[in-house]
Amino acid sequence: MRLSTTGRYIVAIAIVAWIAVLALLISMRPTGSETRFDTAGSLEQAIAAADTQGLNIVGLSPQDLYGDEWIAAAVVCPYSTTQGIATNFEADAAELELDAAGVPEDTNYLLLRSADGGQAFDRIAREDVDLCTVPLGGYFDSRVMLPLGKTAEGGWTLLN
Repeated sequence: MRLSTTGRYIVAIAIVAWIAVLALLISMRPTGSETRFDTAGSLEQAIAAADTQGLNIVGLSPQDLYGDEWIAAAVVCPYSTTQGIATNFEADAAELELDAAGVPEDTNYLLLRSADGGQAFDRIAREDVDLCTVPLGGYFDSRVMLPLGKTAEGGWTLLN
């Protein structure tokens, strides 16, 4: 079977369109450092709501923000390496795609754990919310309120 010139153009256009769709789908796929879960960003959203209300101090519970499935939480601070996270939190941080220097200085993560051993990392910019001002040293019950205060620069920090 031979295709006419018009038929060949139609087939070529269909193939190019298919390749473009595949490329678009691949580029939209989250990379490891952008792995997201349904409630990712909840802490930052709650802080933004507190800002809108003019509050300077808030208490936020990770379990209330992220959902009942998360029973424990931990703060992962700058310079924590993949190996350090594995040792300190028994968590696989491969999805964060950290280099040898570890977590960047401008980033902290809230690590959430579920009862069945599931985990999720919520990436938080330290200029917005700095959870590393008070060392928490491991997991804490996610029902515990995190006291956060607004800084003079407009960001928020974990209070002692």
